[in-house]
Amino acid sequence: MTIFRETLAALSTQMVREHQVLHIAADLPPDKFAIDGARTEILKWAQRRGGSRLPRDAMAGRGFELLAAGRNSSAVEVDLPEIHAWALRQEDPDKHMPGRIWISEAIIWRTPEKSPRFAARLIVGSNEAELDIAPAAPGFIRQIIDTVGLTSGGRPLSPLPWYIGDEQAQHDLLELLTNPGRRLPVVVVSVVDRANPEWTIDLEELAAALCGLADVAAILPETSWALTEQFGKRLSVFDRAVRIYMPGFDDGADHFAHPLWLGTRLTSIDDATLVDRQIRALVAQFSTRAVRLGDDILPFAQLRSYARKVEQDRLASSGASDSEKLSAAENRIAAITKELREAKDLEQYALEEERKARYRAEEAESRERNATAQIQTLLQRMSDAGVADGEAQSLPQTWVDFEEWCDSTLVGRVALTSSARRGCKKALYTDAEQAARCLLWLGSECRNRLLEGGGSLRDEPVEDGIRNSPCGSDEFEFNWQARRLSAAWHVKTGGNTRAPENCLRIYYGWDDQTQQIVVADMPAHRRSGAS
Repeated sequence: MTIFRETLAALSTQMVREHQVLHIAADLPPDKFAIDGARTEILKWAQRRGGSRLPRDAMAGRGFELLAAGRNSSAVEVDLPEIHAWALRQEDPDKHMPGRIWISEAIIWRTPEKSPRFAARLIVGSNEAELDIAPAAPGFIRQIIDTVGLTSGGRPLSPLPWYIGDEQAQHDLLELLTNPGRRLPVVVVSVVDRANPEWTIDLEELAAALCGLADVAAILPETSWALTEQFGKRLSVFDRAVRIYMPGFDDGADHFAHPLWLGTRLTSIDDATLVDRQIRALVAQFSTRAVRLGDDILPFAQLRSYARKVEQDRLASSGASDSEKLSAAENRIAAITKELREAKDLEQYALEEERKARYRAEEAESRERNATAQIQTLLQRMSDAGVADGEAQSLPQTWVDFEEWCDSTLVGRVALTSSARRGCKKALYTDAEQAARCLLWLGSECRNRLLEGGGSLRDEPVEDGIRNSPCGSDEFEFNWQARRLSAAWHVKTGGNTRAPENCLRIYYGWDDQTQQIVVADMPAHRRSGAS
């Protein structure tokens, strides 16, 4: 068995696998020249890459196959009343890494009821377990943008950075970041001095590499302040820092979901190069998750098989000779065989990526448990030493400072969900300081009772006019760090729920794994079927 496993391991290192590097999906202009113009640019690019002249009828959109010693080019066409599709697959050997093949796929299609669509896929065929590359969009993306144009979510794509230099551009950026229809990440690079905007990263090169994958925006200090005012310091970007704002961003977003590189990490050319590669990798990885095969991209292998079927059906209905029909059948069988092989390769790749993701998740959970245990140990030592646990610290006077105060003062004891953070940002309840005192009570008296079993918390007074009570029929479940918790308790004032400026509600549950209270929602009364 050991010899068998060793043999399999040796063979696996020699097997060439297709690594999905990036996916791009966009819309072409609705005019009749867009498809022809985009196809022409793709074929020009393929001819330069392949180094051989393409067949004469390639420019007319016909299918072809050109074998050129590692620089193979092939195209397929499907022309039916319900769909017209054309796709190209171009192979290109890596100039520096023997055995590594870059595979670019470009697909254009239209249906009677929709505008023309465009998609692209970049794949690397290699026996490497991990790819050490700086992903970049294929050059034909920029060519298509320059000639006919591409859009994503109604927004024109560009290979150039977006310099935010006036109030209108600033307004447009803030609006784009929170647009629920946004499909692409936005990479925001900040500077310190408007008079001397020295960019830490080569913006022109980064924007060209991420063309069709992300917008790249460069902002001045005044826009950094605008971001801070609207979203808070934790979701802003300033002082030469770089941040990726992923789709789905809003003022209640988890700041860890929108990666940030501080300016202190960008003090040299080597630092900037490393961060540039990390940004490209994250954006490319996002594209392979967000742009789905079969939905947003028609895979070349499937189109090739379908084109062979259409040709076989045409010959059968037109009275072709047996030899012609046999040749068509053999071509279709070969295409289906290739499609099946590529499907298995893709399945294997997906399984490998899932294994890596599971490993990273388990590793992150392990680090979280270790960090939580260390925090709980420190809190216990502070308690044993008689060190105050936050009551003596200055309390936030407004909701603007509330979230940062919670994260610094209540760490390891009370955590806020994204819903609770959004509620605090939009709070109508006027007394932020009182809400902070209630959270301190949750992190001290309430938490100690839950840990030590020190009696019932039902109708426990928190301070004058505020008590802790079960939610009763208003109890609800919520998500917290991939787990389901129950908000069975709430801290409440006796205020009128019709006057939210005087009515405080803090709904919370207990997390056994991290031994902390998790606030599911606050500070407003939560509407439910019971209430």
